[in-house]
Amino acid sequence: QEASKARITDRSSGQPVPTAAMSEFHALLENIDNFKGLLVKHEEVIHQKKAVLQEKKKIAADMQAEIDELTKEFDGMAHRKEELEKTIEEAEKAYSRITQSTQTLQAVIQQEFHRFQDPNPLGSSTKLAGSPKS
Repeated sequence: QEASKARITDRSSGQPVPTAAMSEFHALLENIDNFKGLLVKHEEVIHQKKAVLQEKKKIAADMQAEIDELTKEFDGMAHRKEELEKTIEEAEKAYSRITQSTQTLQAVIQQEFHRFQDPNPLGSSTKLAGSPKS
């Protein structure tokens, strides 16, 4: 409306006479309208990008929670593996001791068996109790 007040009119026709200042003013108004349109589009893009960002953040948080859970599970499994390795090591040591004890016991039994089979173990003529008389 202010633009219409500042217009110069032709006296004979009553039509406004375009001036350079008026043309520039109208061009500026068009630019402002264009910028407003760009601003609206830009705000829409920002809104869309913000929604995508929120979605990506949620996905990232979910993935981090899953990573944390898997890390905790892995740590537990690693600890259990260490426990199993120690158990196996102790079992192997126990087996080795049992094997050695068995070999020692077998040697003692064989010695005793041979000793009782020898009719004269110490060179004595005494027979063992319960052995058959000849």
